[in-house]
Order: sequence, then structure tokens, then C-alpha cells
Amino acid sequence: MRLTGFQLKMFAMVVMVLDHVHQYIPNMPIWLTYVGRIVAPIFLYFVVEGFFYTRNRKKYLVRMFMWALIMKGGSLLVMFIVPPKGEGILNNIFLYFIYAFILLIALDRFMKNKTVINFIFVILATALSFLPEMMVFGTACIYSFYFFRNDKLKLAIAYPVAVIIANFLVFWPIMKGDIFTISGLLESYQWMMIFALPFILLYNGQRGYNATWAKYMFYVFYPAHIWILYLIGQYV
Repeated sequence: MRLTGFQLKMFAMVVMVLDHVHQYIPNMPIWLTYVGRIVAPIFLYFVVEGFFYTRNRKKYLVRMFMWALIMKGGSLLVMFIVPPKGEGILNNIFLYFIYAFILLIALDRFMKNKTVINFIFVILATALSFLPEMMVFGTACIYSFYFFRNDKLKLAIAYPVAVIIANFLVFWPIMKGDIFTISGLLESYQWMMIFALPFILLYNGQRGYNATWAKYMFYVFYPAHIWILYLIGQYV
């Protein structure tokens, strides 16, 4: 079985809802967020695909910036109307897409012209990509997908290794040897991002269904489902 880009994105969106149900609605089982670890890598893979196939990279960045502002503004409005019991809405994957795209631009410039300036640009862009919600994990995905997107065998090796190294770097200072216990593995669950790999390998390289509504569906669905789940969580 092979999957088109549309099918893979639809699958990821369904799993994303499960992940955010756990995040925003109290007393939901932890396995929902375990399953949800596959979502971000799938979408980041398509950010890399989009980087190579988009006709206008500047327009892509502007569009992501616009949606990041919509997400932030909408979240602030929702939390103003219904104040959060806890930390509120922090999610904004559009912002991370911007950081990821800047890192891709830096990598691409350096690979085409290996100058000191371009190398410094890569270092700065990599550091910048550590800042938002996905931190080093998203950066590990971007590097793996950029360098090995055309070699599935190398990707199948490099991606899990990159994710596991990222998990070790983040959680070892906190957990030390406990990271290798069953309870430690369940607590440091970001390593479960490796399970996105089989679905990425099923991608057939085709966009699939491409109606206008489908093209912009994620941009609308992502903030809308976050806001709805947040509101549900405040009343249960």
C-alpha cells in the first residue's frame, strides 16, 4: 500500500486530534499523546517537500507568518473570553514551520555555496529552530528529511538515530540512567516520533487529491480544533 500526500496529511490530522484531546481535556489517557508523536514528523516531512517543490519560497514564508499571527491572535482572544484554568493555549505549529523553513534555506544555501557566512547562517538557523515547541526534535527531523529525502534506505537509518540522539540530549540531564528503564522510556516519550517513519516511507511522492479546499484545509483545521478542544477542556 502506498499513500498520497493528501492521504498522509489526512491521517496525520486525525491522529493530531487525539494528541490534542489528551493535551486539552482533563483525565484523558496518556496513550493518546504517545500515538500523537508521529504527527509533527509527518507534517515536517511535507514542509521539506514543499521547500523543494514550491514555486515561491518567499510567498510560502509570508503565508506561514500570516497563519502564525492568526493562530496567536485567535488563541489570545479565546483565552480572553474563557480564561484558562492552567497554562492555556501555547500551540502554534505555523511558527515552527517558519523556523524550519528558515533552516532549510540556510542548509540549501550552504550546500550550494560552502562559505563561512553561509555556515554561520546554518548555525544561527539551527539555534533558532531549537526555540519553539518542538525544540531539538524538530531540528533532528529537518536535518534527516533534507539530506535523505531521496534515499529511503538512508532515511530509514538516519531519522531514528537522529530522534533517539535528540531524546537523549534532552532527557539525560534530567533523568540520567532512568531514561533506559521502562518508566523512563514512557516518561521521555518524544522518542516515539520514530514511529512516523513507516508512514513517511509509504508516501508515493504524489500530491493526490488537490481541490482548493483541501489545499487550505490544514491551515483552518489546525487552529479551529485547538480552540474547540481548549473550550471543551475548560468546561469539563
